[in-house]
Amino acid sequence: MPAKRKTKDYSRDSAYIAWSRSAERNLTEKDLLRIESKVKEEVKLLLSLTPSNRLLYLKKIEIENWLPSQSVKDLLWVERTIFKTKGRSDFRRIDPELIEIHDDFELSGFNIWGEPHNLIIKNKDSQRSHWEILRTLVSSAPNDGAFGQQLRFLVVDKTTRKYLGIICLTQGMFEIRSIHDEIGWDREKIQVRKKSRELPGNHNLINGQTIVPTQPFGNNFLGGKLMALLCLSKEVVETYERKYGIKVVQVHTTSLFGDKDASQYTNLSPYWREHSERTSGVSPIKLSATTYELARLWLKQKHPEKYWHIYEHKKPDGTPAVRENKKAGLTAIYRGMGIKEFNSNEPRGVYSSFLYSNVIPFLNEKIAERDLVPAFDNSIKALTEFWRFGSMGDTTKASEEMRTKVDKATGNRKEKELKRLQMKVEMKGQVKGRIDAPRRQGQLPQTGRTIDWYLPLKDLTWEQIQNIYCDPPEASETQSSVQPVSDPA
Repeated sequence: MPAKRKTKDYSRDSAYIAWSRSAERNLTEKDLLRIESKVKEEVKLLLSLTPSNRLLYLKKIEIENWLPSQSVKDLLWVERTIFKTKGRSDFRRIDPELIEIHDDFELSGFNIWGEPHNLIIKNKDSQRSHWEILRTLVSSAPNDGAFGQQLRFLVVDKTTRKYLGIICLTQGMFEIRSIHDEIGWDREKIQVRKKSRELPGNHNLINGQTIVPTQPFGNNFLGGKLMALLCLSKEVVETYERKYGIKVVQVHTTSLFGDKDASQYTNLSPYWREHSERTSGVSPIKLSATTYELARLWLKQKHPEKYWHIYEHKKPDGTPAVRENKKAGLTAIYRGMGIKEFNSNEPRGVYSSFLYSNVIPFLNEKIAERDLVPAFDNSIKALTEFWRFGSMGDTTKASEEMRTKVDKATGNRKEKELKRLQMKVEMKGQVKGRIDAPRRQGQLPQTGRTIDWYLPLKDLTWEQIQNIYCDPPEASETQSSVQPVSDPA
């Protein structure tokens, strides 16, 4: 049995000592016990829920905490600016445009005494607040933000100036086994090089952290697939390269839920491909934001060295010592509280796209950057055209010819040929195939549980939320009857 890894002693570290002297740690024993009780109660509840219900529980609390700081004017403005489908042929006229959302920036200078001084300039652009509103109210996943490098876009229809979706690209995820296998990297060497942040191809892979369409565009017109394709666009890639001074050769992402056979990334060949191996799905369960902040205070008081290492400690180059500090912090909190079961088991589908046909030899340092050969046309125009019609192209006229071929068949064969044709068009024809599918000939829905706008969660009970937003529950009566706590404090 391997020896238990010892926790490093930071008690004599000058940086830790300086932080410890100024850090506030004034919780009483009663406060600490109350926080422990709340954390244990919430972990037990979250582990009892299905993944989709768990997200809704967290989303309700997130909105209740977030809403008081928001402008009603901005909320109404964003809601009015979301693209609404009016007719079945609207997809032919959609012309997506990517609008970059700029971050705050820092100016370095000197104060009146000649001392170094940094000034943070806030970006008050309305489009930035609109991006955050959409991220919170359109995506079912908690708006946790992104770590390190990030590039965000609003996707707008040029014709109507309405919002089609949001995108956020971040640094590559190096914990995913199947990404290493696809490239041919040696995982043992990666573990060694990871400690010194010298990963092969470290600056060439990026992750689609947020890829979310607005609704009902997403449901009616496969809007998620358009967002996924636009992540690979020349405009996105070149903006990321210019902003961070790197060469982007691969984009990857994971599905929100791993138990689904299909996601918005399937049937997008040759642009996106699905990995045969999913993520392990083993990670500490996420707490609601309010409970998490209380738990951090608990860790800060009970285990200050662990807290400092996870949240405050910096490497010599100024980067955080712990890259995924929330994951590490939750694990430390749960173990410190004696919680034995705290990991969720939610494997996710893994999807990736090589932007060049010879990416693998490049990432294995066998060819130079100048030798890279583009794998496909990644202009917004080409990607949008594929989203509209897929690999079959516009089948309006082609369908007539294919139906003539079907009509020549007789008996049972004719029925089989027709079903085969319909399935082929729906699978490979992207939006056009979806619109033409016989089972989708009714009105395009504008409201309903697939139309994601989570603002009403604040006024609904847990039972009402499940009835409106969830599929019929497979969980037990005990699970579905639990009421979320608005204020875990």
